[in-house]
Amino acid sequence: MPGLSPYAKIALMILPPNFTRLSHHKPLLLAMILAGFALCLYRLGADSLWYDETVSAFLAAESVPDLIAHTARDIHPPGYYLLLHFWTLAAGHSEFALAFFSVIFGLLIIPLTYRLARLLADNSVAMWAALLVAVSPYHLWYSQEVRMYTFGAVLGLGAAYCGLRALTTPAKRRCWLGYLVAAVLGLYTLYYFIFLLIAINTLFLLYTWRPRLNREGLRSLILINSLGAIAYLPWLPIAWRQATEPPVPPWRTAAGLAPWPLLIESWSALSLGQSVPPATLWPILLLTLILFFLGLFYLNRFPNLSTFHSAAFFLLIYTFGPLLLIYLLSFITPLYHVRYLFTYSPAFYIILAAGLAWLLARRWAWTAIVAASLLLLACFFSIYQYYFNPHYRADDYRAAVHFIERHWQPGDVVLVNAGYVYTAYLYYTDLPNLQRRRLVPYSAVETNRPLLLQTGSIDGSPQLGWGDPRSDFYAMSAADTLAALEALSHDFSRLWLLRAYDTVTDPSGLIRVWLAGQTIPLEDEPFAGESSIRAQGFLLRGANPLPPGGQTVQFEAGLALAGWSLPEQRWQPGQTIPVKLWWRADSRPRVDYKMSLKLWTAAAQLAAQGQDTWPVGTLYRATAWPIGEIVYQADQITLPAGLPPGQYWLNVELYHPDTGLPLPRLDGADPVVTLGPITVER
Repeated sequence: MPGLSPYAKIALMILPPNFTRLSHHKPLLLAMILAGFALCLYRLGADSLWYDETVSAFLAAESVPDLIAHTARDIHPPGYYLLLHFWTLAAGHSEFALAFFSVIFGLLIIPLTYRLARLLADNSVAMWAALLVAVSPYHLWYSQEVRMYTFGAVLGLGAAYCGLRALTTPAKRRCWLGYLVAAVLGLYTLYYFIFLLIAINTLFLLYTWRPRLNREGLRSLILINSLGAIAYLPWLPIAWRQATEPPVPPWRTAAGLAPWPLLIESWSALSLGQSVPPATLWPILLLTLILFFLGLFYLNRFPNLSTFHSAAFFLLIYTFGPLLLIYLLSFITPLYHVRYLFTYSPAFYIILAAGLAWLLARRWAWTAIVAASLLLLACFFSIYQYYFNPHYRADDYRAAVHFIERHWQPGDVVLVNAGYVYTAYLYYTDLPNLQRRRLVPYSAVETNRPLLLQTGSIDGSPQLGWGDPRSDFYAMSAADTLAALEALSHDFSRLWLLRAYDTVTDPSGLIRVWLAGQTIPLEDEPFAGESSIRAQGFLLRGANPLPPGGQTVQFEAGLALAGWSLPEQRWQPGQTIPVKLWWRADSRPRVDYKMSLKLWTAAAQLAAQGQDTWPVGTLYRATAWPIGEIVYQADQITLPAGLPPGQYWLNVELYHPDTGLPLPRLDGADPVVTLGPITVER
């Protein structure tokens, strides 16, 4: 290898021999796709779906007419949801199945990025680009998310590739058809796709005019985009209304005068994903910046479109043209979020790949290996953070809903204080025959049937939901809210709150203040995720009164079981038995005793045990009970699935939380209290 430095020779020995040779690129490209597939499969579906993903799951389960009608009242077009609907008919609705749909398109991004890079540059750039996409944390993040972003990125690549081919190759008709299909599907998938179409069509238009007028190309470009607009006409009035009069509460922030925070967040996400703060690996961000400019320099060697329209210019506009449009429009209405940049991200990796290819083509081949190694190590660090750092876990709605349902009993009500989050509750609920209604207007309901109440935006804009009673978004006055809360407090014993995004729908904290003043807090459990969702339980004034004529059992330490109630029915294995208990503190106990429900056979063998807990609630323990007042508790015990038929006995006992010793009864009898017989049959 004459003419090469020793470092370049070593680097070429390290690189696979077929890395830049066109005749042998397919096995290596396949290996990159498989590597990306392995990264996407790892822990796929392991975490809970977050709110946006549960919207996807909810809509996918709807009928096609209901799905389209629902999206017409929302803020996204129906294309992705329709495809996901048909996918779930075959694959099911599990977290894994839903996310795998995004993985499919995430994998397609790798070869499509390769193809676009090959068209604009050379095989060396294309191979590096495929590698960078395969290990990109940004790519991994959205390939595992049950949303439309990987599908949108695939359609963007398809539109760009087919449009370029149509303008530069003889096979124009087939390429224009490919562009048309990708463009129309993109518009029906994500509104932010329009910004990419504006960017690349500006470039296509420039090409038809430079260096000389290409009348045929200009006519074809106008015709094909006119056909796309016609295909979009059925949805255009809805899209226009959703864009100009958004039916949802404002949640994005307006752009500031300084673009630097936006640029830093965008650059960090493109380079290393969203699981590494920019300040943590700023040298790597500086490295990607250097590679980016080297890539632009290298890509100027490939003026595939015209002397004015180089590959560098095309890819630069592809990535940052839409971002510039979003930034400028955000001065009118907030539009920016880093997730939307993903649709335009493939071009960024091609530019970085060109920077590595430039280093490899020079006498600094060893520098290319070092730069690529540092970038890959940083990407894998970010991926590790994404997989294992709790800070980057999705909002754990699964655990929050299950927490509420472990505590729910007949006579309880569930409230979602940002009502549109009901999709998360419905996806994870196990409660049968759950009814769902708005909090306002409130009316009497069957209190023993599970009920999910949704709130709107308190004193929100009348524009929310456009006044459609079927909309997930609506305004309700503070007076109506307080009246509804007061009414339900008389109808129900306890309230379980799924608290999420309440600063959006209730910025003044009206519901929080009412709960603090009118209820007794029982439980408050935080869950993982950046939105700080919580499951909270409250004792309402409609708590079941103590039934008359019951037996009272007094314990030492001044505690008494003032009464209890069991449903009079026969049970089957696997069913859950609700238990109502009434407690009283005749004097102030020194210890917060715990309680245990146990099911025994006639031969005194333990058959089942409930979850040991604090009587009444974790936040309302015995040392806080008012002296002499009755406090209500709802508990439950689940019968094992294989429990033989027969008669059993249900007992309750109090015990010291540190020693485990039962609290003696004042009458000297066995410390446990037998609540009654339980008959199990098949």
